Amino acid sequence: GVDILISNAGNAKQGRLAEVDPAEFRKSFELNFFSHQTVAREAVNLFLKQKSGGVLLFNASKAAFNPGKAFGPYALPKAAVVALTKQYALDYGKEGIRSNAVNADRIRTGMFTEQFIQERASARGLEPDAYFSDNLLGREVMDSDVAQAFLHLALSEKTTGSVFTVDGGNIAASPR
Repeated sequence: GVDILISNAGNAKQGRLAEVDPAEFRKSFELNFFSHQTVAREAVNLFLKQKSGGVLLFNASKAAFNPGKAFGPYALPKAAVVALTKQYALDYGKEGIRSNAVNADRIRTGMFTEQFIQERASARGLEPDAYFSDNLLGREVMDSDVAQAFLHLALSEKTTGSVFTVDGGNIAASPR
């Protein structure tokens, strides 16, 4: 059976919205949104057959709340993932299925090439070395911090429809 799904698909497509190739924009939605919906749908159908509840956990992004210049092709589908999280909580909470998301920011992954770091740092008026620690705590958020957030949500038996932020402090990106 399946008890917990952690949906972690993503690829940071960039560009100003009116200039992005429509096919590339759709590809971004396919990966950054529809892949989450596809695996969540399958997991929920298994949860319902098992009649034992279940946990959906989605990797959203701070971009869902604070997109950044020329970052719409990534941010818009990630904002839709936040809505997806809440909709699953509404639709399946009575069946004991919990749905939550992690809202992380600037985590070193394979997605962050040197060029990407330079572009995102430049968009924020930063030097590349300062990019990962530019938050209220002045500390880089590690992938292990994000993993701990997923674990916390998986174990939080009375939490659903929530977005858990792991970003070192970014008031502009905090959900209100």
